[in-house]
Amino acid sequence: MGELYNPFPKLPKNIRQIGDQDQVVRFYMEDYVNTYLKRLYPTGSQTMRVGLLLGSTEQYDGTPYIFVDGALEMEDVETDGERILFSESSWKKAYRRMEEAFPKRTIQGWFLCGGPGSQLSPLNYWKQHGQYFAGKNQLMYLNHGLEGEEAIYITSEDGFYRLKGHCIYYERNQMMQDYMITRKDVRRVESGSHEKVIRDFRSRMSVKKEQAVMQSRAAGGLGLLCGVLSVAVLAGGVALINNYSKMQRMESVLASVLPAGVVNWTDYEKQKAEEPDFIIEELPGKVYPTEKETGETYTAETMESSVEEAVPSETISESSPGEETETQKLVGMGKESGQGDAAETVQPSIDYEAAAANGYRIYEIGEGETLYGICWKMYGSLSHLREICSLNGLEDENRILAGQKLILP
Repeated sequence: MGELYNPFPKLPKNIRQIGDQDQVVRFYMEDYVNTYLKRLYPTGSQTMRVGLLLGSTEQYDGTPYIFVDGALEMEDVETDGERILFSESSWKKAYRRMEEAFPKRTIQGWFLCGGPGSQLSPLNYWKQHGQYFAGKNQLMYLNHGLEGEEAIYITSEDGFYRLKGHCIYYERNQMMQDYMITRKDVRRVESGSHEKVIRDFRSRMSVKKEQAVMQSRAAGGLGLLCGVLSVAVLAGGVALINNYSKMQRMESVLASVLPAGVVNWTDYEKQKAEEPDFIIEELPGKVYPTEKETGETYTAETMESSVEEAVPSETISESSPGEETETQKLVGMGKESGQGDAAETVQPSIDYEAAAANGYRIYEIGEGETLYGICWKMYGSLSHLREICSLNGLEDENRILAGQKLILP
């Protein structure tokens, strides 16, 4: 980004999707930053490593796009159990280091990297997240140990929730490379990065080799098909020549069996063509002329009168315009209209009065509250989180709205 990368209007080409695509926020992390954070873990007396995520945010079609191409570890940070204190000196050193190593970048959030086997919970740090990184679209990156599980949380209009997925993109990030060289653990990070690049290169080469083999096989199959078609055309030509010779022999045979008095077969065909194709024979019987004795021709009225005389009037019936016949009542495949229509499914609503009568508590969600915070506030733990989701029919504990009522056990 900046001099090296301009995200808009063109997004990164070489990307790798991690998880599912989030519908609220699109998050892109550069590969050097991703490798650095995954290999960053406490050493010695340290309990965790804390730092800043640097990059930029763009708006495109109403969707925020967050790009992170820098990670800066903070110094003089006090960690007291599950509490993290940023001193004034730590902020001054961080801003000075940002201007030197990551110019024209802004803070997009922070990261916390624990040791192997550690379990970092976002509930322990979301209050500090709102204190130090207030505002929308601020990230919290948690790494549970070396090459352990990672989780990314963000603050948005819906509250504080975990991202469903993000993208890793690849570019020549010179700023992050220079920063990694200044760190004491750069050798381990850099070697891992190069090994990953080599693995990616080998995988791409193997894919290209397989594609070349498939193209070669397709070309061989096409050549075989062309050969078969050539043989078929040659065989058809030979058969055509044989049929032509047979036709000539047949013509000579026909000439030998011409009728008496016929010299040429062509003249005989012309003679037969001039003769009529039918013979008119006269048979005795009563023949009615097409005209009356008066010279008048038969009309449609005379024909209708003849038909009426032949067919009784009682057999002819007409249906009135307003009368509905049996066939008009049927619709589609022999059913009346309205039959077989799918009924709309009505979802039953929650009866809060009945729930309150049975001993449950009714809680109205306030502005900015989350289901994690409500559990922590009402019970001091997350032991009732699944039960609350089951009672209220919540499929996603991160999707609740202000003003919504909840049934609490």
